[in-house]
Amino acid sequence: MVASVHPSVIKRLASTGENLPLADPDFYKGIPSAVAGVPADTINLLKDLRTAQTQVEQGEDFLPSFLGAMEENPYADRFGTSEYIQSLLGGEPQSGASTAGYLSTAAINPAMALKAALPLLATTARRGGGIASLVDNFIVNHPPIGSIDAKTGNPVTNQLIKTRANAYKKELKVPAVKRREELKLQQDNSQLESLLDSASDRKIKTPEDLLGKVLVPVVGDRTAVKPRGLESIQGVPLSQNIPVQGGPDYMIHHSGSGKAWASMEDAANKKQMGIIRAADETGQDPLGVYSTMALEGSNFSTPVATAMVAQLPALNIPKKHINAFNKSIRKGIGETKKAREKSAVPNFVGIDSPDIFNQLLGTGGFSREGAGAIRLKMIAQMKKADWRKLGFPIYEDVLEAVTKPDLMNLTRGDSGYGIFKGMPTKPTAPETQHLSYNTSIPGEYFGGLEKSVPPEVMFPDIFSDLSRRMTKPKKGTPRPLNYQEQVGSLMFDPSLYESYTPEKVEQLIKYMNKNLGTNYAAGGLVESIDIFGDN
Repeated sequence: MVASVHPSVIKRLASTGENLPLADPDFYKGIPSAVAGVPADTINLLKDLRTAQTQVEQGEDFLPSFLGAMEENPYADRFGTSEYIQSLLGGEPQSGASTAGYLSTAAINPAMALKAALPLLATTARRGGGIASLVDNFIVNHPPIGSIDAKTGNPVTNQLIKTRANAYKKELKVPAVKRREELKLQQDNSQLESLLDSASDRKIKTPEDLLGKVLVPVVGDRTAVKPRGLESIQGVPLSQNIPVQGGPDYMIHHSGSGKAWASMEDAANKKQMGIIRAADETGQDPLGVYSTMALEGSNFSTPVATAMVAQLPALNIPKKHINAFNKSIRKGIGETKKAREKSAVPNFVGIDSPDIFNQLLGTGGFSREGAGAIRLKMIAQMKKADWRKLGFPIYEDVLEAVTKPDLMNLTRGDSGYGIFKGMPTKPTAPETQHLSYNTSIPGEYFGGLEKSVPPEVMFPDIFSDLSRRMTKPKKGTPRPLNYQEQVGSLMFDPSLYESYTPEKVEQLIKYMNKNLGTNYAAGGLVESIDIFGDN
């Protein structure tokens, strides 16, 4: 991308004699708190700047890498064509007072450009309040024309955006919906700081580090570890702080404690027996390898359900809608009578009850064994569009808040992000600190691959065996398991393991080099590259 400095900026520099410093570390540190409710493009820009901050603190010139990020994410194109932003800023797309004008300046001096632009962006975001402003913001933040729409799989068109904006405008006539959207628009981006500072102390392992080990798949959700917890969801304040306890980072967070994983007692005991079996039958050191659940797998963990309920006081949803929701959970959900009876929770205390958090957590006299099932049923109902249109919390916003960013776009079954050393000579133990799971699996943090790989790449022998397995239908003819069924078996069969030979190490290296951008040499070592050509 070639970007130019606007003439108005040049004139000012000529008159003031200002210099163009390449970096201002103190400015970058203050970015997250300086922004309020800005579009996603700006958030991405801030992430790139925070990366640059690290380089600045290390004495490096951040400009080349920053321009590389600009090349990948052409912010100027988005901001320069945003009629909504331009109108609120009072400038034309090529005006020095416009967002595009300031961002074009960033090609030479990002610090100066963002110092000028951020206050305007923050002011712009806070000017919302009316339905027209909310609709305008919806349009600005919609994926741009020509991009592939996640829902339809087709290119985004102007008509699609218009249709959705009109539907959104109708929803805003519901007071609770309008209140929710206003809160989102005026958010203080406290979560941005958490996101930018949440990088875990991951140890990167090469494929060669797996040689001579026996790998045991260990399924887990994608939740992050956030010691400070959640205080808001997309600007909607929570009635209480919501802890988020991991995910694959559980093993990092508990490094040195002898605890490597957490699950419910029965599942934890079965997985530990699988680790013991793998060690006994191979004589090799066992490694528990994180294999990711589907994104919705986090629904069992406590923060999704509790964060949805904790938004309700701020949203002030009418009592009649609250009562209707409670009734739906007590009577059950489903198209048939049998399905409703199976899903019914007759003793559901209600989302407006002072005991709701105790019931969802399995505390205060409520059973912990049944709490997870109640959480799943409540979320399944509240995430439906009919409730969202009445002003209830938005499930996708909560899911994004609790999910570790590195894991957001993985495919179910992807493996290797986190790995722990199993302890086959030790038993499982009660887990008293984790709100979602009651039993810990013994072990110690080992590390993780630079990037996750598909399960059939990580566990080739297991998948070779699974491809020969047949279904066991009550009626009809058995057939070979399809791919998703094979992934399911990998996750829920605690007896599976994979011994890592030199051949498997080499296969893993070849896959990662070809598909994931790594540069491992044979044997797992990174090839030395002399970018300056001195040697």
